[in-house]
Amino acid sequence: MSDILVVGAGQLGLMMAVAGARFGISVDRMDHVTGEILPGTSRTRIKMSLEKIIENYPVITAELEHLLGNDIVEGLREFPAWLNTEAMALLPARDQQKALLDQLGVATSPWQAITKPDDLDSAQVKLGSDLVVKTIRDGYDGKGQWIVSQGGVDDIPSSAYGNIIAERKINFTRELSLVGARFADGQCRFFPLVENYHQKGMLRYTLAPASECVELQAQAEQMLQTVMDNLNYVGVMAMECFESEFGLLVNELAPRVHNSGHWTQAGTDYSQFDLHLFAILGRSVQAPERIKTSSMMLNLIGCEWNPEWNSLPGIQCWWYGKSWRENRKLGHINISCKSSNALLEICDRLKLTLDHFHQKMLELAIERLRSD
Repeated sequence: MSDILVVGAGQLGLMMAVAGARFGISVDRMDHVTGEILPGTSRTRIKMSLEKIIENYPVITAELEHLLGNDIVEGLREFPAWLNTEAMALLPARDQQKALLDQLGVATSPWQAITKPDDLDSAQVKLGSDLVVKTIRDGYDGKGQWIVSQGGVDDIPSSAYGNIIAERKINFTRELSLVGARFADGQCRFFPLVENYHQKGMLRYTLAPASECVELQAQAEQMLQTVMDNLNYVGVMAMECFESEFGLLVNELAPRVHNSGHWTQAGTDYSQFDLHLFAILGRSVQAPERIKTSSMMLNLIGCEWNPEWNSLPGIQCWWYGKSWRENRKLGHINISCKSSNALLEICDRLKLTLDHFHQKMLELAIERLRSD
């Protein structure tokens, strides 16, 4: 019998399996499309019945919230081993997620459900002329999103109406995210707020910790804990926010380990993956501490593997073993240093090994680091 089954066979489950091995925790993965089991970090695929899965895995978690409703996934939801049933049912739907935030008094961008084109007119009157329209389900990394200004509704397909919401477009100062874990006894552990840079809806880099966030840290922790407590959630959850003239506004919640938490693999004594495993297994752990002062995570998107990365000092490279596809997340690089100057020095060396696109992303990160 293994300790944990992760539903999903992507990089998050893979890194969870790697984290488990460090602590003698056996983590297998399940391809949620085919229902096949992948033991540990292996690419071997094993067919297993629903009954056998339930017999073999006392704890079942997930690396993604947008799960296909196939027979095996739906069958797993009926058993106590499947964790966070309420959160996994509610949070993947943006309208339900936004309604929960409103109910709990957690600040978020004002929004409205859109069932027909005329609803956009009323939304612009209510919310403002500039809107962000999002699909209720499955939209991520910029997919299923449209920017709407006066008269700009032509790009939204007619089939989308009834399955979209509109939000007020927020002019934010910066994008922040908080990753935290809640344990079954109600205790929570949080990492520092980090600053994220997105382009076309996809995370490009993360800087940790975000500067000048002492007051925002306490506020963000209270917001995320309010949500986790309400859902009786156990494990890691991520909260993406906008810092704006209206204060801190929640943009999105993810009931899982998160891309903006990857920096913890090199920058803290316990990573987000460690913390998730400890929480869902009920193992006590101290609050994670930063082991370095300045950290950065750079996503590697639609590029080729470069062996030079592994020869650079201070670089921790994760490569996911995926087939190449344009705009696909294929890996990430973590850098953690005892000073921001040391981090900048490594970034300058790293830049020489990157293609033009990733050089531009790194230059933006360098510029931001220097401005702090």
